[in-house]
Amino acid sequence: MKRFLSLAGRTVKWLIVAVLAVEVLSFAVITTSNWIIYGNLREGPKAVYDPYTLFLMENGVWPTANCEVVPNHPELSRTIWFFGGSTMRASSAPYERSIPSLVAKALNERDKPCVFNCMNFGVNSFNSLLEIKYLQKQFLEYIIRPNLVVFYDGANDANYFAVQKDPYAHEGKERAQGVIESYYKSGVGILKPLNAAYFASFTRELLQKFLYTATPLDPNSPELATFVAQAVARYDFAERLSACYGAKFLLFLQPLYWVETAPPADATVAAKEQELILGRKTFPHVRGNFNTVYAALEKALAGKPYFVNLRDSLNGRAAPAYTADGVHNTDTGREGIVAAMLPHIRDRLPCNLAPEPGGRQ
Repeated sequence: MKRFLSLAGRTVKWLIVAVLAVEVLSFAVITTSNWIIYGNLREGPKAVYDPYTLFLMENGVWPTANCEVVPNHPELSRTIWFFGGSTMRASSAPYERSIPSLVAKALNERDKPCVFNCMNFGVNSFNSLLEIKYLQKQFLEYIIRPNLVVFYDGANDANYFAVQKDPYAHEGKERAQGVIESYYKSGVGILKPLNAAYFASFTRELLQKFLYTATPLDPNSPELATFVAQAVARYDFAERLSACYGAKFLLFLQPLYWVETAPPADATVAAKEQELILGRKTFPHVRGNFNTVYAALEKALAGKPYFVNLRDSLNGRAAPAYTADGVHNTDTGREGIVAAMLPHIRDRLPCNLAPEPGGRQ
């Protein structure tokens, strides 16, 4: 019996050591890949809890350059709210180079006598689900009302569904759900910290990412159909909600390296991006999985009055438009995106006022 107990004790000990070793190895892989792709051990700046949206960035609403206002002249002032993920926030670049800052610059340089104030409500890792909640929060709490609400989506919706295979997929979903539901979900749930650690573990995250890159999505799965139907319902709701507050609504489906239907027109640019984009050949299903979700959203949204498809809007770029992950943009990429957005924004917010005598021209 003593020998059996001793053997059992050693077995348990080495199992614990093995689990910890796998977790440390997974931690090393995740943080190293984050450093290579994002230049940081973590993905994005610190997030903080928010009761409406689940989380927001610790450093608050990202500032926007080039904005103008005309006090006491609402007929001249136009306010645009921009929502999206990290490609909209662009917190790794100077805020003057974000999409809202570049839109404000272009509009205020040309569209006189009106002036434009652009608000950057982009939050790292947000997709359509979390943005809808954030839109509701801002209509409840934010003092400056919009004339136009802009959503800029595609990458995070495609990525989170491809990883989680869940119609309600979003950043941190399983971690939050695990903490809330685990207490009664299983016998292990009585050990809340242990169960929460399981959902938050690097080993689990690494396994999910590996399965995402190694396993093709089924384009005919009922889960994908439900996810797309819910995303469209969210955007329809965003349009109705914006209209209730006297604002128009635009949804831009963002360009991504992984979904472009043709290489850049400039062969030199195409060659540079092929060298730059990580995992282009190593993970063959990344492009396919992005395309599966993206194409399903594209098809379901086609014909919506608020929908603008920017899938191939960067094809004529004269320099690389994407960073190493094929999602986030360089300055050239953001400039091309803004050029594609501007006609649609101007169409929704025309400035056809006659200038006042002796006033702004």
